[in-house]
Amino acid sequence: MEMTDVRKVFITKEVAERLDINPSYLLRLAKSMNLPPDEMREAGKRNYLFSEEAVEKLKKRFCKQ
Repeated sequence: MEMTDVRKVFITKEVAERLDINPSYLLRLAKSMNLPPDEMREAGKRNYLFSEEAVEKLKKRFCKQ
């Protein structure tokens, strides 16, 4: 398994702020997309880690709505 650069990993709050959406909505959207574990994983209660790839996918999906 390839190691991810920690500068390219984001927490729920950071991704929600980037997309200008509520963190709860972000999690519902991300879970509905069934992102693989290397792109999104749990990091505590109601907090997740997102890879840069996941953030890009979320941006594309959110912009379509």
